[in-house]
Amino acid sequence: MQFSYLEHVDHELLPTIEILWEVSRVFNTDSDHYVSSFYQQLNGLKDNSALADKEGSERLRELCKQFYFQLAFSKAPEAMLTSKRVLLDRAIRLRTGEPLTLALLLQEAASYHGLVLELIDFPGYPLLRFDHEQCSYFVDPSNGELLLDQQVQERFEDATDEDDEEEDFSWEMLEAADQKTVVVRYLSELKHALIADRRFADALTTVHMLLAVLPDDPYEIRDRGYILEELDCNHVAVDDYQYFVEQCPDDPSAQLLRLQLENWTTPQTVIH
Repeated sequence: MQFSYLEHVDHELLPTIEILWEVSRVFNTDSDHYVSSFYQQLNGLKDNSALADKEGSERLRELCKQFYFQLAFSKAPEAMLTSKRVLLDRAIRLRTGEPLTLALLLQEAASYHGLVLELIDFPGYPLLRFDHEQCSYFVDPSNGELLLDQQVQERFEDATDEDDEEEDFSWEMLEAADQKTVVVRYLSELKHALIADRRFADALTTVHMLLAVLPDDPYEIRDRGYILEELDCNHVAVDDYQYFVEQCPDDPSAQLLRLQLENWTTPQTVIH
């Protein structure tokens, strides 16, 4: 499979949102309809005097209010990850999505109205950062709330293991994520959602997308093997599992895969 729009994310030749629109088109033939409606709605917000008359952080607050109340976007209500809450076009259609998806849509809405929001690859789920007059404001994409410095640190503590001494909060982790990081995080979330939906053929397509960005990544190849196994293609999955075991012999899952590979390759004794 060829995904030319994914092959140059290191160089950021295309806007991230354009890449993710293309991803949606792969899975839904009606994707363009919802993408078009989204921009029509954003254009409608330009006529809102409450938004047009504000600047800086107040303009951001008003945009978040319009996005989460007038346009009625919200965090996905169900606890289980599903692809319809990850894909951008489905989130537009249903007005609800995972925090990463909402962050990407809000970031595009802000750009459409002259505000630059940077996506932060934060533990748990991303934040958005807005810089204005030597101050940084952080947006929680699950609800549009603007967070203070102390709230950002509390979010970090809630999202990380308190017993993990290596995980210390640092303001350096609030730097903007590059395009490759954003695309990989999005595709990884979509892959897990499609697996949860048991849409294994689509999950396989997503792994191929990830491998276009991360060629020969052993963990993506391991996941491809798992998906192929679910699709009853064990004869192909064995090569992927073998590759992973060779590349990551100390990974906890490698030992289980070694045993599985042995069972697949050991002739079975038939008792008459």
